[in-house]
Amino acid sequence: MLLSRGDPNSVRILLECIEDFGNKSGLRMNVLKSNIFMAGIKEPDTRNILSFSNLSQGSMPFRYLGIPLTAERLKVAHFEELTRKIRTYIDGWSALTLSYAGRAELIRSVLQGVECYWISIFPLPDAVCTKIIKLCRNFLWGTSSKKVAWASICHPKSEGGLGFRDLRAWNNALLAKTLWNIHAKKDTLWHKWIQHVYLRNRPLRDWNVQRDDSPLLKNLHRIKEKMLQHFGSWDRVASQLNSWRDRHKIKGRNQTYEFFRPAGTKIPWHNVVWAAGITPKHAFSLWLAARSRLQTKDRVRHREIEDSCSFCATQQETALHLFFSCPFSATVWAEIRAWIGITRDMSTLNSGLKWLKKEAKGTSIQSKSKRITFATTVYHIWYARNRLVFEDEVPNPDYVIYRIKTHVYKVMYSLYPSFMINLENVAIGDG
Repeated sequence: MLLSRGDPNSVRILLECIEDFGNKSGLRMNVLKSNIFMAGIKEPDTRNILSFSNLSQGSMPFRYLGIPLTAERLKVAHFEELTRKIRTYIDGWSALTLSYAGRAELIRSVLQGVECYWISIFPLPDAVCTKIIKLCRNFLWGTSSKKVAWASICHPKSEGGLGFRDLRAWNNALLAKTLWNIHAKKDTLWHKWIQHVYLRNRPLRDWNVQRDDSPLLKNLHRIKEKMLQHFGSWDRVASQLNSWRDRHKIKGRNQTYEFFRPAGTKIPWHNVVWAAGITPKHAFSLWLAARSRLQTKDRVRHREIEDSCSFCATQQETALHLFFSCPFSATVWAEIRAWIGITRDMSTLNSGLKWLKKEAKGTSIQSKSKRITFATTVYHIWYARNRLVFEDEVPNPDYVIYRIKTHVYKVMYSLYPSFMINLENVAIGDG
């Protein structure tokens, strides 16, 4: 892409330079594959330029390196390519049988990667952010209803979330690099243009936006003002910008994001729920259970369904009753606790997580086996309940116990293939 002033003489000089370059290098412009884009040029000059350049006039907006460019302010419709690409990924995955954990990983690694390129260049309009969030949220839960608010999901795992990026905060964090480029007064054509047109050679600390400035400049000004309000002085803001820029690329981005994202409250059980070795879909179910977001019957009473326990039908189905008070679950837990060596008589999920955090910490085989077994047991009790509710499959406690033991043994054997794991008394011997 070559830029020129919007008058015939400047365009003629540019074309002469291109022709001179072609004569010396042998690399010539293909007129049939090239277009000329004009904005703010009077009609006589437009006709004159088209006549001597032999180039066809392109229409705006057009795409350059995947990004829409236009002479006017970008509208929501110009971001359709971004939302279309995300929707295409989701449509391709919709035919697959994916667990919540699998969908969460695709959102984290693929969809939020697609967003990253765009939000490092443009401030996304609120309407576009809302549309992207809605697409990702519906894909995660498989429906328009949500078990956990998206704002909570975007908190780190240590704060009870799934570690997704908050789209608006991540947008500001990436655009802070542009603010740093202006502050650093880099010797580039773009910076000289910003200084001449917008800053008018004033220091960045004295810069105020005007009504007709672009959304990018207005967003950068909001970032600057937010940092000024937080740090108290421009010197401290400049120091912070330099420290983010001087760090390793990835680490610097993460530090910047931490400044802009909404802070949550630390939760004590995240190390247990997301411990290494736990099967992702088991960890996800345990996460929902720890947040009291599993769809037990007491939480869906608005659907006007009978809310007695799916297993025993004697009491209301709550998470507390379903996982611990119900005779079916009590039978499963009694066998599993004796098998894995958990001496604690757990009565709630939170008490179990608290005990595991205290007594099963560390990386020993015994600690890992207890954490994995706890998550696996919660998952299989919930799985048996769902099979009963939705498929009328009456569960057998012995079969559920067998599946739990089998899964735990397979996981432990994959982690320690050189040893035989005797899980009856949690002892390790040579294989």
